[in-house]
Parts: sequence; structure tokens; C-alpha cells
Amino acid sequence: MEDLRQAARDLAWLLDRGYPEKAALKLVGDRYRLAAGLRELILRATVAREIALARRRKRVRARELVGRVVTVDGFNVLGTLAHALRGCPLIRGRDGFIRDAQKAGGRLRIAPELPAIEERLKRFFRTYPPAFLGLYLDAPIPGSGELAARLRQTLLKPLGLPGEILALREAERLALEGEVVCTADGPLIDQAGRVFDLAGHLILRVLKRPVLDPFNSPGRGRRDHGPQKD
Repeated sequence: MEDLRQAARDLAWLLDRGYPEKAALKLVGDRYRLAAGLRELILRATVAREIALARRRKRVRARELVGRVVTVDGFNVLGTLAHALRGCPLIRGRDGFIRDAQKAGGRLRIAPELPAIEERLKRFFRTYPPAFLGLYLDAPIPGSGELAARLRQTLLKPLGLPGEILALREAERLALEGEVVCTADGPLIDQAGRVFDLAGHLILRVLKRPVLDPFNSPGRGRRDHGPQKD
């Protein structure tokens, strides 16, 4: 794990100095002999310092969702929670968001974990009820329509909140219309105004799963990375 922490820091050092992402990842991955999955993990966690700080400034706390129009990047949140429940490796990015190594294309394989995810989401939104809850799934992914229909019955209806759960091609556009966007997807964070790491909050506060934290490990200060908002 210490090699993985140092690899992430080395990658951050290179990105801060303008090295191309692909070349920097190969250099660091080869140096530390990282397998493909671990390379993906540190890549998803590591961005240049200016980007990390800009993303951290957009983060809000759970209580700031109350009474707001809240939108959820469906597969990002559901997939990360499913992988956390399976015990897959998790990492806190330089921007403070919790991620796994799974790319979006494989995020629909979450059926075994769905009941547990639904229950935790219901508890969360009962504690922090938004004025409107929108959860959006990417329609090109097979089965997204059936999943949306299920979540309308198992999540939205029991909550009794105004909202919608839809599978559609413009899922990202609709997610960005929220006052607070729940996602850990880097490009989406960059476009959003205010962001809440819903999956990360549940992973740390409810599931209490271990998370690799290469940029805030013991003996390393946080002054370069900003305050935590979990």
C-alpha cells in the first residue's frame, strides 16, 4: 500500500508540472510495477493541484441538501456503493471524492447489492430531505429503463418526496440542473456548481469501509488539499 500511496503522489507531481496524463501514468505505473486495476485506481484519484482545489471548493455537507433541488448521477453513485459492498478497493482522490477502479461500462452489475443500497439511500434522504430529488441513469446502458422503474417504486415512492427517476440519453444534462449534484465523476464535478459525494458519505459514515488515502496519510499535512467535507 505504501508503494501505491507514493505512486499516486508521484503521478500528482507529474500532472502538476504539465506532463500528459497517459505518459505520466505509464511512467509511474512501470516504476512501481502496478497492475492495470491499480493504475486505474490511482488515475481516478489523481488530478493536478489546481483542479483538485477547484473541485474541493464545490463540495457541500449533507445538511446542505435539505430543502434543495438535489440530482443524482445514478450509475456513478449506485456503482460505487455496489463495489464498496463487495469489498472492492476504494480510494480518496486528491479532490476529496471517494472512487473505485471500475469504469462506467460495468456499472450495471449491481443487482445483488441493490436492496442494501436502496435501504441506505432511503435512510439518508429521510434524514436530509431535499425539496426535489432527481436520479438519472444513462439510457444507452442496457437495463437502465428497468432499473429506473424499480427505483421509482423502491426508493422514490417510499420516501414520498417530489422528484423523478429516469433513464435517458441526456442524463448528465439533467443532473447538472440540480442545485446540488451527487456524483464523484470528475468531468461532471467540473461543470457543476455545488457537489455532494453521496456514495463517499455513505461509504465512510455508514458502511465504514476502509479507503486508501494517499494524499492525507499519517505524517502528511492537508494544507495542499483543503478541508475535508464528508
